Amino acid sequence: MGSFSTFSLGVFAVVLATLYQTNVHFVLYTGVRLFLGIGHTLEPLSAFPYKCRRIEDERLQACEDMWLSEATRQLFLACSESKGRQQWSPNGGKYNASGRSLTDHITVLDIDEPVGSGFNIRVLGTPGYPGTHGNGRLHLVGMSGHDDDDGETRLWLIDVKPSVDLATGRVLDDQSAVGANQTVEVFRTTGGRKATSLEHLESFWAPSLIKTPNRVAAVGDGTNAFWVTNDLGHSESHLKSNSPINNSFHIETQGSVMHCSSSSSSSNNNVHAQNCAAVIPTGLSWPNGLVHNPHDGLLYVPSSMLGTVDIYNMTAAAAATKVDTVDVGYSIDNLMVDKDGDVWAAVFPVPKDLRAAFEDPHYGAHKGTATAAMRIRKKSRADDGNETGGSGYVIDKVLEDGFGEVLPVSTSVVHDATTGRLFFSSESFFLSRSPSVLTNATTKNEDKAST
Repeated sequence: MGSFSTFSLGVFAVVLATLYQTNVHFVLYTGVRLFLGIGHTLEPLSAFPYKCRRIEDERLQACEDMWLSEATRQLFLACSESKGRQQWSPNGGKYNASGRSLTDHITVLDIDEPVGSGFNIRVLGTPGYPGTHGNGRLHLVGMSGHDDDDGETRLWLIDVKPSVDLATGRVLDDQSAVGANQTVEVFRTTGGRKATSLEHLESFWAPSLIKTPNRVAAVGDGTNAFWVTNDLGHSESHLKSNSPINNSFHIETQGSVMHCSSSSSSSNNNVHAQNCAAVIPTGLSWPNGLVHNPHDGLLYVPSSMLGTVDIYNMTAAAAATKVDTVDVGYSIDNLMVDKDGDVWAAVFPVPKDLRAAFEDPHYGAHKGTATAAMRIRKKSRADDGNETGGSGYVIDKVLEDGFGEVLPVSTSVVHDATTGRLFFSSESFFLSRSPSVLTNATTKNEDKAST
């Protein structure tokens, strides 16, 4: 989510006034249309075969992103503190480091072990992780994961730390001028199906390439390699400009995707690796929560501004060839892949309503703010006549809370294909649980989970 929930809200007002004065009509027109929710028919939660409930736990605050381990049946969430997110979000132009959360952590849910109205929940420690100048702290944004063959799980975390004086560890005063210290950290669980802690494997630090990271996607080849989106490009100049007009024109096609792998000198001892290269160096419009689909080997990159998903064949880990574009028709946050190979998208039906929801983290303040889950799946002969979003794909709206009755404004949705449950998570709200099942052919009411 990062920048789109905050920075973009101010930019779009300027875009409206300047829309017909530029040569980027299509990008800006599409962005404004999606931002205002034009053409969307909001549907109530009751229109879908789902029963939803919230899971309220202080360990589930501000969990912007999550990843489901199919092998261990553990749901990992990157969580923070709601008020801290309002103060420290460098991609969103918020640089108050003194107000940042100091308690970010990875929470894990054993999704097959219900406890009361929720699940068995625990927070994973990170012993030995140096953090910023030895403080051991994380400042989490996006995440991804991969199940290793020995029963452990590898996690990739985007850590957006404040820059510090290297000699003293003091947080520098003007973070907007020096920029945040943004890295991708690789961890590995200990404890298998009952993970108890995270062992730090490696830090990726490439300040000229990992500049405005939003979401990471594991390559999944048994190494620490990954792809990462820079939602506002690998330059921070747009965030420092005093002109919102300059900002808006800089970002509409400046997003990028980087590929990073361990350098030959790296070891499992917190070595900073800088073997990174641009696979999509520019041209993306607010790329958000990308995902690698192990079922077809393709990389799916969503655009929050255009409401599309660009699909790439990774001819090599560091070489991308676009093979398709799917028009979802909604502003998209994070993508997820279920065990059947279907891609799931958390979307914002009316993004203009997001400001109030993210500025007040208490549920109830955002009543009326819509959220929805979309499914992107490969088209089959049985799909003739179904809604298509691209030459080879079918788009389904699986669930929508069009009037903000129950669900929080969700940044991620996970589909547990084993049980049919949906889990929704949000940047600013406690985890909520939604229950129900949807298959290609039939629906039935069951207990599902949503964040």
